[in-house]
Amino acid sequence: MMNATNTLLIGTTGMLKSAAAHAVARSKRAVLLSRHVEDFSFGSDTLDVKLVRVAKSYEDEAAFLDAVAAHAPYDLALTWIRPRGEILRAALDGMIAPGGRLIEVMGSRSILLGTNGEASLAERRAEALALQPGITYAQVILGFVIEETGSRWLRHEEISAAAIAQMDAPRPRLVAGTLEPWEKRPQ
Repeated sequence: MMNATNTLLIGTTGMLKSAAAHAVARSKRAVLLSRHVEDFSFGSDTLDVKLVRVAKSYEDEAAFLDAVAAHAPYDLALTWIRPRGEILRAALDGMIAPGGRLIEVMGSRSILLGTNGEASLAERRAEALALQPGITYAQVILGFVIEETGSRWLRHEEISAAAIAQMDAPRPRLVAGTLEPWEKRPQ
């Protein structure tokens, strides 16, 4: 993985905490946005001292984007943003430094076609980022695991491992777990 001067972390205080720690360990500074950021800690002074904690919710997109822009540009961004946050996603694209990396984690439904046959969220994002050649863009699509007794959603360590893999050796899309057969996904 490249070393980053300035890293952006959104939606990384839960299932992506280990991946966020991996990013921060290789960064000089990391901007962490979360509604309850004051309660967050990696449990490591070495990592925590690098954090710029910003208490914001992306429910208020304007205030959230102002807070993100105040610390831009970013050489590395690791994000988990709700599917309907497409305006937020598009605005963040412009805050990635030339030569930077954007690792975007998405749920399994992000690869499904829209209701009118339009491209999936994952496809729309890949197409949009292809227009910004100075950025390395990598998706992590979260699938599920089929076991003898049924199926289950991914565990936090599996999700973080996929995000770390994309930080270290990015490729356009990495599916963590499986997406097929879709009808076997956990209910």
